[in-house]
Amino acid sequence: MKNEENKEEVKTNPGSRYRKVENKKHKTGITIKRFILIVLLVILILGLIIAFRWKILSNIQENYNKTTLLDNWYYYSETDSTIMKVYRKGNIWKMNTRQKNGDGNLTFWKDISTGEAYIFYEDPIKKYTEDKGGMVIDLPSSGIYTQEEKTRVLMAATPALWIGTANYNGIDSYIIEIGGHREYIDKQTGLLLATFEDNMPVRVVEYEIGSVFDSDVEKPDVSEYEYLEQ
Repeated sequence: MKNEENKEEVKTNPGSRYRKVENKKHKTGITIKRFILIVLLVILILGLIIAFRWKILSNIQENYNKTTLLDNWYYYSETDSTIMKVYRKGNIWKMNTRQKNGDGNLTFWKDISTGEAYIFYEDPIKKYTEDKGGMVIDLPSSGIYTQEEKTRVLMAATPALWIGTANYNGIDSYIIEIGGHREYIDKQTGLLLATFEDNMPVRVVEYEIGSVFDSDVEKPDVSEYEYLEQ
């Protein structure tokens, strides 16, 4: 009789069972809320990262555009095989490029105000000719295209592309890397400082702003060269 009464109590008193179900629902509700909060937090963090990366790319392009407006600068560029020296003062450009083994020693000279332009061959015989290509060598920009806004947005959202800050030879720089290709870019000027492939330097660039004299961009004396018919 006593056992039967206890059984009846179990059947008619579902309180403990109800509380267990209620707790499960309650716990499930908290988990869903937490999951939603985590998703929103992840989206926020990704958005901030993309915005930070986009800002870097925009700063690079903006500072580069400002630097190219300058009309007095010099840069030295070196790869594993080639050395290049480029000067600009006012409307005059002058560039010398040569192979490290001594071959291919050329000097380009141009006055952009008159369109006068020449190529001077230094080796093996000193010759010169008019530069029909209209040589204009600008300051070197990043090899990674950042000119268009939509491109910068896509780059900022690309996980395979590393974009951040660094210090290169004591210069505050931005760093852009994809695969084995890595570039260091001067924060202040937006100019390329160095390019690496698989951790090996393939191009190093040095700059001087406002230090070019007339003598640096002087046209070579054509009387010392033989004219080369084209």
